[in-house]
Amino acid sequence: MRLYMRPIAPNALKVMIFMAERGIAIETVDVGTLSEADYERVSPLKTVPSLETDDGLFVTESLTICQYLDEISDGPSLFGDRLNERTLVSMWERRAEQLLMQPAIEYGHHCQPMFTGALRQFPDWAKEHVQQCHKMLALMEARLAESRFLAADRFTMADVTAFLGVAGLIGWGAIELKPGPALGRWMGDVGARPSMAPLRALAQQFGLKSI
Repeated sequence: MRLYMRPIAPNALKVMIFMAERGIAIETVDVGTLSEADYERVSPLKTVPSLETDDGLFVTESLTICQYLDEISDGPSLFGDRLNERTLVSMWERRAEQLLMQPAIEYGHHCQPMFTGALRQFPDWAKEHVQQCHKMLALMEARLAESRFLAADRFTMADVTAFLGVAGLIGWGAIELKPGPALGRWMGDVGARPSMAPLRALAQQFGLKSI
């Protein structure tokens, strides 16, 4: 198998963190080394990441890639082992994607000079869009006051996506976060996990604030 990615892309980073948590090691290819034709072949929409499976299937969308790799790997699933657990992981992961990670990505795209010229920027829209994060952060504080992790009593995919979202918001300076005790404890626990080393390295490389 091969994973086509860009090291700085948040959704590629999501898959890399997932693989580290699951102990999965596969070849990675930076799409910047590919020709335009090869890039379009492995990812018709020219997005990253894209997984090439052993039987020649190309799978895009970070969550779908993680679900595929989770399914074919041994050990506890990061998506839950029982119906209720799977349901809660899916619910919290979706909330984290919509209310944390996606607003953080858009804030970076529209408010950071490094993206000037790469797209048409609407900083006012991004700054307003990011305000929805506060409702999610309050919900997380309440949840984490009664549970060690978001969806279960163990680390799951919901925590991966939520942490990437919070890290992105802080890293770009999108919000001034003063976490409550439960959220602060969770941020410290998750941020210290070995799988988060690429995220810490990326923040250092670009001079971003880190959790």
